[in-house]
Amino acid sequence: MASVETTPIPEHIVDLDLAPRERWQFLSGYMTDMDELLRCYLRDFDGVEPQLLEGMTAYKKNILPAHYLEEIGCVASFSRFSEDQVLLANLYYDILKFYFGCTAFAVDAGETTFHCRNLDWHTENNVLSRHSMIFDFRRDGKTLFKTVGWPGFIGALSGIKPGKFSLTLNAVLSRDKPEIAFPISFLLREVLASAGSYNEARTILEQTPIASDCLLLLSGVGVQERVVIERTPRRAAIRESGERFIAVTNDYKKLENGTDTAGNIIQATSCGRYDRALTLLRTAIPKNSNACMNILQDEDVAMQITVQQMVFNNKTGEISLFRT
Repeated sequence: MASVETTPIPEHIVDLDLAPRERWQFLSGYMTDMDELLRCYLRDFDGVEPQLLEGMTAYKKNILPAHYLEEIGCVASFSRFSEDQVLLANLYYDILKFYFGCTAFAVDAGETTFHCRNLDWHTENNVLSRHSMIFDFRRDGKTLFKTVGWPGFIGALSGIKPGKFSLTLNAVLSRDKPEIAFPISFLLREVLASAGSYNEARTILEQTPIASDCLLLLSGVGVQERVVIERTPRRAAIRESGERFIAVTNDYKKLENGTDTAGNIIQATSCGRYDRALTLLRTAIPKNSNACMNILQDEDVAMQITVQQMVFNNKTGEISLFRT
């Protein structure tokens, strides 16, 4: 695995009291970084981008709330790309999820619950790692929730609502057909913004139709508040644990699936990473964020494509984030 970056991670406030077209004004200082990221995302759509953009009008009209479209417009105003291209980049997971890996676990450490994850995502020139940021979404001057992301990305793949819950997304592939439905990264942000409890978040994530397959690790602050929600666009299964921890990588363990993993290194290594994480957790329950990070950085848990390693303290809202 690559060395861990110890330089400070930028953190920015997203003021939800502002009009949506004003919330991302601070990105004017990150135009070069943002354009590099957008080029990276859109390059993977070479050859099909025109067809994808063709269907964007109907998708925006029928699926996405207006305030997200206005935020996308704000982001686009600081880039060399159109609003539709910026939106397409924000929908990357739902279109090309097979580029994602990830290992995550949640553990009852006694004083708190730690929610931990490696984000594994193949990119050139280490672009996702270099441009990682923490976004502090505030209302009335107080933190409502935080996400780990990049300039230009308005959704959530990893997030925490301090004192309430944390959630992270892992990629998985099923044989179910994709749906023209709400994108998962936007749904995760919606849950962080609107759900007032772990149980409410769990219900929304389990029942809402979504655009594509995913595995969702949700953890709260209660002793038993740890669950993996296995999703396809229309199906859901809940995986719980009788131990003080629960882990997830990139394969279904409850939902019937049967997808062939041959040639897909992310899914092919999923069981090995999962087993190693469980072995380490069973050897010693981590009592602090450093001990959690040691598990994430284990050579049989991390991957060559790991770009972010993070530990959320669910009670305090503290985020320990490293770039690799």
